Amino acid sequence: MTRFVQAADVGVIDDGIRVFAAALPDGPIVVLADIAAAVWRAAQGRDLHALAVQLIEDGICTEDDAHSDAALFTHALIDVKLLQKEED
Repeated sequence: MTRFVQAADVGVIDDGIRVFAAALPDGPIVVLADIAAAVWRAAQGRDLHALAVQLIEDGICTEDDAHSDAALFTHALIDVKLLQKEED
């Protein structure tokens, strides 16, 4: 199973509303809010399906949008080197 984990050397500050994260030491600092922050918080240790289910349960996404939103945001977080995939 492939699950998402915080990438190595990432600094994070979560103020409960926004998440400020950066791949250290070079950054840049990325500010995550709304669904992006919710995906960041929920993605840790989950696979794509479990993340989509969590987003539905948290009222973040509808069933119709959850899978595509989870995929979109996790890929964006991987692209900026904040998340990575890990195989079990």
